[in-house]
Amino acid sequence: MKKEALENLFKKYYNEAKLYVLSLCHDQTLADDIVSEAFYKAFVSIDEEKDSFKYWLLKVCRNCYFDYVRKNKKNVELDSDMRCDDDPADQLIKAEEYRALYHALSLLQPNYKEVLVLYYFEGMSVKEISAITGDSTDSVKVTMHRARQKLKSLLEARI
Repeated sequence: MKKEALENLFKKYYNEAKLYVLSLCHDQTLADDIVSEAFYKAFVSIDEEKDSFKYWLLKVCRNCYFDYVRKNKKNVELDSDMRCDDDPADQLIKAEEYRALYHALSLLQPNYKEVLVLYYFEGMSVKEISAITGDSTDSVKVTMHRARQKLKSLLEARI
């Protein structure tokens, strides 16, 4: 019974978790590894099926990613000079208007990008983002406002 429930959770949330991690690391293989590790950690530590499993899983994914970054600090160059053309997420997003948006997102600071992805692409509330990032709700709102302003200026400059 428990195995079946775990399989259902994996099928239901794997793609969302992978897209979230992919937005953080921009590496398909690394995203697969981190999501697999996060699911393993989640399955080992889960006692019963949670209503907020998705949010809890995304927090585990985020923690696994930052653990990876800390362990491989010398080897990892965070997306400072990533180009949209080399980004595996571009393969997932085919429509041209999304390419421009995703390119602009990739130019944002990591904390700006993270709150926008969680809010707009994952459909999370400010309170849920606050729980994942560990920031206060007011801090998340300010970060989101600044991220929107920066994104707007990047998109307007592209026109």
